Amino acid sequence: MARQDIAGLLTGMPSSRPDPMAMGGNSAQQRLAFGAQRAQGMQRGLRSAMGQGPTPAEQLQMAMASLDLSKPEDLRKLAGIQQATGDLAGAAKTAAAVRELGVESDTRNALAEALDKLGRPQEAEQVRNKTLDLQLAQRIVLDEQKLAKEKAVDDQQRDALMRLAVSQNNPRAVEWLKSNGDVSTIASVLLKDPTLAKAEAFTTMYEGDEALRVGIINGVLHKATDKGWEVIPDDVKLSGTAPAKVTPRKPTSVAVTKEDRRVYSAVLEENEDIEATISSTWGGTDADLKTILIDKAHQIWKNADPQITREAALRKAAEIEEPSDPFGNA
Repeated sequence: MARQDIAGLLTGMPSSRPDPMAMGGNSAQQRLAFGAQRAQGMQRGLRSAMGQGPTPAEQLQMAMASLDLSKPEDLRKLAGIQQATGDLAGAAKTAAAVRELGVESDTRNALAEALDKLGRPQEAEQVRNKTLDLQLAQRIVLDEQKLAKEKAVDDQQRDALMRLAVSQNNPRAVEWLKSNGDVSTIASVLLKDPTLAKAEAFTTMYEGDEALRVGIINGVLHKATDKGWEVIPDDVKLSGTAPAKVTPRKPTSVAVTKEDRRVYSAVLEENEDIEATISSTWGGTDADLKTILIDKAHQIWKNADPQITREAALRKAAEIEEPSDPFGNA
């Protein structure tokens, strides 16, 4: 709402005088206007010198200068001024504007709170700082509430059908529901009512690592192939969720401590065939070969999954097969 010259509206005289030199008319009229302006300035100066202060109209204008008419509290002050000066029609209009601003503020707060609860904090902040249109914000809230209600109904139906599928020992129906497959279509199978089936209701299920496009046709689970739809045999195990991706563990470089070298040296003393093998095949001095062997074995031992013995790590490092168990144990 734009600021207005309230004193001028109430007294019938504008508070800011026009520049005499910018007015029309002849030079005589301009001199008269300029003289009137100087006289008014002198009058204000005399009143100030005599301790009389500004006129009521000037006091009113100074008071109005600090009002922001986009705020309800300042509009209420304006309505009080208008009523005190007898401008009842203006006071009524201002009171109506106050009510309108109050309704808008309440609506804005309610929409922002609703958007926060619906998980839309960005739009909520835009409503608060008045950068999002209220009608658009209301449409977002209504759409989100509709989706939430539909999801709640779907979750209830899916939960009930899941319990029914388990009671009927129907694992494929369970996996269909886990894959977010159509509720009505699986209900047609579990409730043995083909009329419930939804046309062209498909979902994605998994046979091991392979993703299959599947659908229920005449109550039987089919998969899409390059030759068309094929019945999925009963002995094929399907999953409604994608298999977890196993990330292979990357080998890490581990420093060999003095204690580690002592332990490996003790193992080598008990297994002379290991050191003898590398001496004959690798070449180099025994001390260098032993250091290289222990370094390599330690990396194997630390990164082995499942864990192995240090002797086994030494044999792997030397590329020697482990001796067979004389008792025949695996």
